[in-house]
Amino acid sequence: MKFTTLLTLCALIPGATPTKGSLVWFELGHRTVALIAEGRLTPHTAAAVRDILGGQDMSDASLWADQIRGQRRSTGPLHYVNIPLTVTTYDPATQCRDGQCIIAAIESERRVLADPKATSVERAEALKFLIHFIGDLHQPMHVSDDNDRGGNDTQVQFFGAGSNLHKVWDGQLIEQAGVRSSDQYLAQLKQQMASLDLSAFERGSVVEWAMEGHQIAAENAYQIPRNRQLGAAYEAANIPLVDLAIIKAGVRLAAVLNEALANYQPVQPAASLGPGVYSDQQAAAHAGETAMVVGTVISVHRTKSGSIYLHFGADYPHQTFSGAILEPGSVAIENLDGLVGKRVGIRGLIKLYKGQPEIVITSREQIVVEP
Repeated sequence: MKFTTLLTLCALIPGATPTKGSLVWFELGHRTVALIAEGRLTPHTAAAVRDILGGQDMSDASLWADQIRGQRRSTGPLHYVNIPLTVTTYDPATQCRDGQCIIAAIESERRVLADPKATSVERAEALKFLIHFIGDLHQPMHVSDDNDRGGNDTQVQFFGAGSNLHKVWDGQLIEQAGVRSSDQYLAQLKQQMASLDLSAFERGSVVEWAMEGHQIAAENAYQIPRNRQLGAAYEAANIPLVDLAIIKAGVRLAAVLNEALANYQPVQPAASLGPGVYSDQQAAAHAGETAMVVGTVISVHRTKSGSIYLHFGADYPHQTFSGAILEPGSVAIENLDGLVGKRVGIRGLIKLYKGQPEIVITSREQIVVEP
């Protein structure tokens, strides 16, 4: 991502397979956008975000939309929009059929987040999608196409190593510049932000923001030599564009959230469940801890491989938390279907699996049913 930093386009374009390195940088970019946005939220919005995410950091939540793509393949086209490189206007009829593109997705998720009638699960998903998609929107390869799948099919040599144009913009420019962490990158960008009119970046529409990136793609990213050798000159010319795009993404994300959550009211007062006990909505914020997660079981899902999942908060794939019985034959647990609709606690190590919090259940003693 990162612009790449911002997003890993490889992970966004159908058929593209991100490398291990690009995933690292894609995470760095999205996290940096989220950190910039966090610093510009109003106190009210910051509290609303904490409530909706159950205490999870925005930087962690920024990765969720990519992490769940394997489970929810229909969300793939929402990470980008194929605006031909040769055009200068956005045509939703041809470039975003049936609303299946990042521009329409941002508008849709913004409406859900602002809707007081939306459920807590719907609002949490809308928020996580927005944090991610607004980052993706500012990666030029996510908003342009030269019949090459956002640069994935345009092969280049980057500092002597084989690559493609999407990969270069999705992380290698930042990696080559020596950035190694989102905290480091944030500190670097803050120095630039001090001399910029950040409020000016908040103006404009989602379409206009997308077309900014499209222009960068046409005028800069795709301006490559015939021998396709990209080195120090290409890096020096384009790194400032990457930095500015990430700054704009963070500033605009904050503006979108401040507006959408201006009238947000907590669904219910936050209540302490006691030390080491969390609600299903708080589970993701406590990954890595051994604790108890409490919530209402909505469904029991059995996979073809034999695993059994107790889904909390909402049915799959929108659950807020799951209790996973990966080896049912070795766990003597009866009448699992009878847990549906009941308040249940699951004890164990909270892990994130494909972006979703879960506890693996290996014994009946881990399950506590409220009377």
